[in-house]
Amino acid sequence: MNLANALFDHESIKTTNPKAMELRKVADRLITLAKRKDLHSLRLAFAFLRDKRIVRKLFGDIGDRYAAISGGYTRVVKIGLRKGDAAPMAIIELTQKKEPEKEKEKGKAKEKKEAKPAKEKKEKAPAKKKATPKKEAVAGEEAKPKRTRKPKAEKKADETPEETQNA
Repeated sequence: MNLANALFDHESIKTTNPKAMELRKVADRLITLAKRKDLHSLRLAFAFLRDKRIVRKLFGDIGDRYAAISGGYTRVVKIGLRKGDAAPMAIIELTQKKEPEKEKEKGKAKEKKEAKPAKEKKEKAPAKKKATPKKEAVAGEEAKPKRTRKPKAEKKADETPEETQNA
C-alpha cells in the first residue's frame, strides 16, 4: 500500500481524513508485526509493503522504538478542509519520532566547548587587538589604487593560421 510506505518512510504524511483513519489500522498492524521480529512476520509485512528498504526500516528502527508500547502507534490530526473540493484533510504521523542525529551532535559539540578552559579565549583576544593598529597605520597613508587587469594580448595581424601551420 503506497500510503503505508509513505508513512513509514517519512513518518508523517498529509492526506484526507477517511484515508488517514484507514491507514491508522493498517499501520498499527504492521508495527505489531515488526515488534515480533520473526521470519513469518517479516514475510507478511513484505507481502503487504513490497519494498525492502521500508521493511528494513520498519523491523529495525520503528519496531525497536515501539517495543515497550502496546498500542497507539499513530496519531491523526485534523487540519481543516482542502481548497478546491473542500475534502477534510488530516496529518497522520507516528507518535514517537526519531530524533535527528544532527541535534545530538550539536549537543555534544556544545558540551565540549563549555568544557574548554577560559584561558584560551583570553589569549585569542589580544591577538585581535594587535591587528587593529596596523589597519590604522595603513589608513593614515595614501590609499593605493586597485589593480586592474591588463587587456588580453591580441593576435598579430601579420600571422594567419596558415602561416603558423606551415612553420
